[in-house]
Formats: sequence, structure tokens, C-alpha cells
Amino acid sequence: MTAPPGPGNSVAALRAPDVQGAFKGRTMGTAVVGTVLVVAHNSLPPAQDEWEHYCALIDAFQHTGTAQLVLAEGPGPSASQRQQALNKVPKGFAIPPTAVFTRSALVRGVVTLFNWFTPRAMRAFPPGDVAAAAVHLKMTEAQLQHVLGVASALLPPEP
Repeated sequence: MTAPPGPGNSVAALRAPDVQGAFKGRTMGTAVVGTVLVVAHNSLPPAQDEWEHYCALIDAFQHTGTAQLVLAEGPGPSASQRQQALNKVPKGFAIPPTAVFTRSALVRGVVTLFNWFTPRAMRAFPPGDVAAAAVHLKMTEAQLQHVLGVASALLPPEP
């Protein structure tokens, strides 16, 4: 998924006043934008140290977060990494609405599978389906465009 042209591709998006904890590694980048947890990963599996950074954000974010946005180029985390993330929240925790933007049929399948075990908090969207994702995340399209700009800036380059 090529990041859209414009300000979202620049480091300036990461300097917005509502962006906190921005981290860009070799395989993934993460940040909190207002109350939205943002993760962007390239086609490589998430490096364990970078995944641990994301899990630390989940731990800090769980009481204030209202949504999560994922920009996914590849298959994403392993089963053990997914479990590691789930272990950061108490049993029965309601996962906030999550939008996964991806072209990958595999990733969309994983999201569907994950929904079998959660109350339909996650939905996969093709790139550009901002209107439907905004409704799912309970945001305006303008708010989501801002968050997508940050996600694009966090996306590590392909190897």
C-alpha cells in the first residue's frame, strides 16, 4: 500500500500537537493521535523489540483510547505476538473500534478470524475506504484523514 502523497508522508505529520509517543522502526511504527492508537507496518513480520514498544503503548492506552487504526502492508504479528498484546489488557477488556487498512486478502482473513473472538471491534478496509472506516471508528472523515496521514508517516519503507 503506497502512502498517499502529501503531508502525511512527511515528518511534519508526526510533529502535530496531538501526536504522542511516535516511534518508527525497521518493521513498524506506532503513535497515539489524540485518543487513537496508530500502528503502521511494512511487509516484514514485526520485529520483537518493536512489537514490545507497541505493547507498551497498549498498556498505557487502554484506559483512554477510543479507537485504533492499523495500516498493514503484510501479514502482521505472529500468534504469540497477538497473545502478548492481549495480555496487556485485563480479561473482558472491550477492544476499541479498530480499522485495518490493507490490500492483503490474508490480513482481511485474519481480521475476520479475530472477530470470532471479539465483539466485532475490528474491521478491515481497502485503502481509500475512508467514509466507512470513519463511521466504524466514530470519527469524521477529516479526523480520520489526519490519523491516516500520521500512519503514512510512521510506515517504514519496504526492505
